[in-house]
Amino acid sequence: MRLEPNREANLKTIPMATFLKNGLVLAILALGLATTAFAQTQSELDNRVRKLMARFDTLQADSEARIPAEKLKQAKGVILMERTKGGFIVGYEQGFGVAMVRTDGAWSPLAFMSSHQGSFGAQIGGKNTFSVILLMNDSARNRLINPKVNFGGEAGGTGGSSSGGVGENFTDLPPVLVFGQAKGLYGGAVVKGGSVSANDKANERYYGRFYSTKEILFEGGVEPSETARALGKKLDEAAR
Repeated sequence: MRLEPNREANLKTIPMATFLKNGLVLAILALGLATTAFAQTQSELDNRVRKLMARFDTLQADSEARIPAEKLKQAKGVILMERTKGGFIVGYEQGFGVAMVRTDGAWSPLAFMSSHQGSFGAQIGGKNTFSVILLMNDSARNRLINPKVNFGGEAGGTGGSSSGGVGENFTDLPPVLVFGQAKGLYGGAVVKGGSVSANDKANERYYGRFYSTKEILFEGGVEPSETARALGKKLDEAAR
């Protein structure tokens, strides 16, 4: 049985469209992975931190999304994280960020962090998000000693804060607050667990040899860089 010409054309077109969509997504994800795989110099990492600082300024300039000064003042630690998410049926998210902790009013050197995860479900599109994770007590701050911290979710919406969805690791009063902004469109219901991990390769590149996150943030293993001091100053100014 021969199909009508228009129906036959449709059958040929649909697989090609699907192939092109999947191929485009895979190409974008592969490019992102290839970019992060290249070794980076200390100067290049400093530039990436400055971009995070610029996004922090943008967040604070948004009256609907800015972090209240009192929350920043109370925070025992902070993570600035930029994430890129994309997918067509199969989704992928990766992120780059830094963490700092405050002890006796002084900010620590910065430790580089990363976020990688995959998901499967009804999803399509891409989104770039910037989030500031505030660690509001000693227990939440001290979890940065672990190689990976599981938050179990992400801030919803295009701006504002979220104290929920941080997983079973944090209970009772919210010891973690998430503030953020998002750009782009990412549709679909995806069940996943968010996590932040130490970026050992970036830390080694930045400090010249391997230091654990514990040594960097809690044990004074390294001195704060000029960029770390600038970020600490920016956080203190925003807390006034």
